[in-house]
Amino acid sequence: MNGPQNRQEKRQERRQDKRLRTSGHPDFGRLIRDEATDTVVCHVCGQAFRSLGAHVRAHGMTAAEYRQEFGLMRTRALNARSLSQQQSRTRRAGYRESQDAQAHFAAGRAMARSGELSRRRWDAYRERTDPEELRQARRGNLSDGRRTQARAADSRMAAALRAMGFADLGQALRTVYVDQENSVEETARILAVGKRRVRRLLLEHGIQLRPSGQNSAAGRRSRVATNDRAAAERVGARDITSWLRERTADGATLRELAAATGRSIPWVAARIGPR
Repeated sequence: MNGPQNRQEKRQERRQDKRLRTSGHPDFGRLIRDEATDTVVCHVCGQAFRSLGAHVRAHGMTAAEYRQEFGLMRTRALNARSLSQQQSRTRRAGYRESQDAQAHFAAGRAMARSGELSRRRWDAYRERTDPEELRQARRGNLSDGRRTQARAADSRMAAALRAMGFADLGQALRTVYVDQENSVEETARILAVGKRRVRRLLLEHGIQLRPSGQNSAAGRRSRVATNDRAAAERVGARDITSWLRERTADGATLRELAAATGRSIPWVAARIGPR
């Protein structure tokens, strides 16, 4: 009476034991490819095939179970690249030639456009553990993105240093931040980098950051210039003072000008000057 249940339990125990062993496989979370022969290699026996889907049955697994055992994405094709490309071309051609296939996928396209497909996908992801391959892919993409952003930032800063005639970064930081007493924000703008990076670079070059709230004459001028520049960019003007005076002459009120520039009424009045 308990025979089928015992067999099921033993099967689950064997699968669990195998999962514990295979999770330490050196290629866990990666489909092993032999690029020279355009084949994929079985994690279990090491043999190479054009497709592993049928072969893994010899090891007592379905393709889905094989992916789970070795940390592969559930959508990972267990095929050689050329075979996957050939199958993809065949499916696309069949789809284009079949009105029934297009009608069959119409509901899915509508769900994709409405966002329902994405919502269902993320709901399903929250209910299960991501395979190792997917986690590795995400980490790799994140690292690649950070390296790309860092290279772009380095390129912008190098161009700014060349344009200002600085020989090196340390000289630029000491001149702009220390000698000229610019704020961190203005220094970041001049060197074409972010404020956080400026703070880090200053410390790396042995330059002490000024205490928060310590204002210098140059720092105040720097903040005034930054605010004026932001207001001018907001309204599309070259000189914010001239723009404000022209709009005042046309009958604009201080409240209207403050709303347009995103600044306060006293700030607008100070830029316009006595009337």
